[in-house]
Amino acid sequence: MHGPSRAHDNLFDQLSMRTETSNLKPNESSRTALIPARQRAAHQVLDHGSILPDPFAMKILREDEKDVLQFANEHPLASIGRLFTAARSRIAEDALSRAVERGTRQIVILGAGLDTFALRNPHGARQIRIYEVDHPATQAWKRQRLAEAQIALPPRLIFVPVDFERDDVEEKLAAAGFQQNSPAFFSWLGVVPYLTQDAIGSTLDYMASIQNSEVVFDYMEPPEAFSEEMRELVTERTKELEKIDERWASRFEPAGMAAILRSHGFCDIEDIDFQEIASRFGRAVQGLAPGHAGVHVVHAKH
Repeated sequence: MHGPSRAHDNLFDQLSMRTETSNLKPNESSRTALIPARQRAAHQVLDHGSILPDPFAMKILREDEKDVLQFANEHPLASIGRLFTAARSRIAEDALSRAVERGTRQIVILGAGLDTFALRNPHGARQIRIYEVDHPATQAWKRQRLAEAQIALPPRLIFVPVDFERDDVEEKLAAAGFQQNSPAFFSWLGVVPYLTQDAIGSTLDYMASIQNSEVVFDYMEPPEAFSEEMRELVTERTKELEKIDERWASRFEPAGMAAILRSHGFCDIEDIDFQEIASRFGRAVQGLAPGHAGVHVVHAKH
């Protein structure tokens, strides 16, 4: 799996969110991991965590509230990114809760960044194991932030350091104790737009090899699916990515994404578009800007 590491901090980082940090140098942490972390923190400050309550969002960020507010208000459409960040995590965590109720005890967070689910885990009594998969430098940076904030690591959180250019995720997870023959829930947020179709396919193949697996991920449609102002941002962001020799590698029509999932054996597919996200959660976001983003959150079961 492969993706960019040093994206510019603008709205489209906020909409496309986390990328897998495959190009990181050994001592370099992921800048893009900061974007969704700041969005989650801004959601707590501005929207009182009404979509995704997260008491650790500000603590792990280690930034002042005024800095978070400045970030949240630096672009007139920034509230759309804040909504999408909070909503996709809420959708993933609601689906995860249902999976745990059905007996799943393994959670894999691919490209975890500064994700705080393991700290907020409401299923402690169920003894679930949470595997956070990310670049070693990003994980070291996260551990440092947790230590500085005096936040203890949960006992069943397992860091799985993976250099996505060189390492095999399946092998690394197995070495960390992941049970291939037991059900698993995969959270795969902010990654797919940066992956090639081959990389997406190979990741879905791996997930499909695990009986009773399920996944939540997000993807982007072609630019035509965005409202005019948002399309201008897409064009601007594409040019910026090209300057640093990076690009959004994949866009999908909803029917095409459903066909890919079915071809990998995923049969129970829920595709939630931005309009539904705005309808379901938009009232919880203060001053939500008008506009339509061609972004989707998918929950699929194998």
